[in-house]
Formats: sequence, C-alpha cells, structure tokens
Amino acid sequence: MKPNNTFTDLILVFGFALTALVVASVPEFSVTVARPIIGTIAVLFVPGYAFIAALFPQKATLGNGVRLALSFGLSIVIVPLLELGLNYTPWGVRLGPTLVILVVFTLACGVVASVRRQQLPPEHRFAVNWPVWHHSDDRAGARLAGSTFDRMLSVVLIIAIIASVAVASYALAMPKPVEHFTEFYLLGANDTLGNYTTNYTAGVPSPATVVIVNHEARDVTYNLIVSENTSTQHAVVYSEQVVISDGQQWEKQIDPVLTLPGDNVKLDFALYADHTAADPYRDVHLWVNVSA
Repeated sequence: MKPNNTFTDLILVFGFALTALVVASVPEFSVTVARPIIGTIAVLFVPGYAFIAALFPQKATLGNGVRLALSFGLSIVIVPLLELGLNYTPWGVRLGPTLVILVVFTLACGVVASVRRQQLPPEHRFAVNWPVWHHSDDRAGARLAGSTFDRMLSVVLIIAIIASVAVASYALAMPKPVEHFTEFYLLGANDTLGNYTTNYTAGVPSPATVVIVNHEARDVTYNLIVSENTSTQHAVVYSEQVVISDGQQWEKQIDPVLTLPGDNVKLDFALYADHTAADPYRDVHLWVNVSA
C-alpha cells in the first residue's frame, strides 16, 4: 500500500463534512437534490467513520465490512448525543450549529486518527486500498483486500447505505404538507389562560381580552361576534372585523355590555373567516352569571 494513501480517507470525510456545511449555508443549494444527499451522508456516515478511525488505526483490527457497519451505526448514536449537547448551548438544536459541531467532531477525530496512524509502522496502518477492485495475482494484495466474506459483507453494506441515503434524500426532497390554522383564545387575569371573570353586571362593560393568531399562509379577514345566550334569549353584544396578515397576532381588550340577567348565561365568542361559512371558524365560550 502506498504511503500517501494513509490519510486519504480522513481528508475525504472531513472534506465531505465541510462540504455539507457549505451546501447548507448557500441558499442556492436548498432547491437542489445535492443538499439532502450530501447532508444525509454527512449525518449518517461521516461522524461514525471518523470516530472508528480514531479508535482503530490498525488495518488488522477490523475488517472493511465491520468498519463500514460500525461507521453507519455509530453515526446514528453520535449525532443525537451532539445535538443533546447543543440543546444546552445558546445556539440550540438548529441545522447550522449541528453541521458546525459535526465538522468540529470529524476534524477532532481525524486529527486523533492521523496521530495514532503515524505512530504505527506503515505496513500496520489502516488505509483505503483504492486499487483493490482491480484483478491482481499478488498474494499480499489479496490479503489486504480481506476475505471473501468481508468483501461480500462490504458490498451488501454499501448497497444498504446507498439505499438508505436514497430513501432519506427522497423524503427530504419531497415537499411536506403545511397545516394552515388560526389560533383563537381568551386571556384571563394577569394575561394568562384561565382565571376568567365569570360574574358580571347587566349594563356594565365587561372587559375580555381576545387573541387571534393567523397561521393560514395568507391574509385573512376575520369577523369577531360576541353574543350572550340563555335558554330563551339571544343577543349580540359585540362585533368587529379585523384583517390579520399571515404570521401576525392580534390582541385586544374588548368591552361587551351584557343585557340578559341570569345564572349560567353562555357568553359566546365566535370567529368567522372570510365569510366562507355560516358556522363559526373558531368558537370559544364562557358560562357566566349576570346580575341585574
């Protein structure tokens, strides 16, 4: 084996991790198939391979097939552990910090692997034997290529990894359905959910804080209608129309005036969207007591 092959694999895996970081940082790559393919390989294979290289610098310690299998399996373990550590940092678990820490981890493992390989005699160092696929009658070359079982296992694992990458890339490349919805709720005392006022006086303004948050991916015209209902009577006590842009929150204290005295009066807050239906799009109600 040529000496200059000793560190080629380490250079390649670090280069791949760095490429994944660059591809994720460039907006132009977000719409291409390169980003999910490179990102998947960088996450599912590169950190595990670098870690195995640091642990086992000798070529005789692990067969090629076992080395590939451990690289794939350990990557699945290493990445969540790194993200768990990121969760306790100011950067949090996001794509950018995750790729940065993968690059740092891969580089650190690569440096350790390089130092440990350098301390071994050249003939004992692990290195990728690039010409191994060519036919050779040299017995030493055949031994370096590993046993027939190792070669078969390597082929099977490579096929499995390629299939996994293809499936993951397809899943990442396919657009995900986005749920469109509107948040609609009331705030009670101290602007919290709950602790709502339930005792009112007829003819006196009854403050209530209403919150609407638009997640419909478009601007929406909402109609807010507040009504009071008893077993025999119904009255609208407040109405307002408001246009809310996508992603925006509307919060307002309203002051409906209740007019129907009684116990267990249903104070109904109905929200209609774009006049598209007779029934409310969202509905919140409180059971209140109204004194005369």
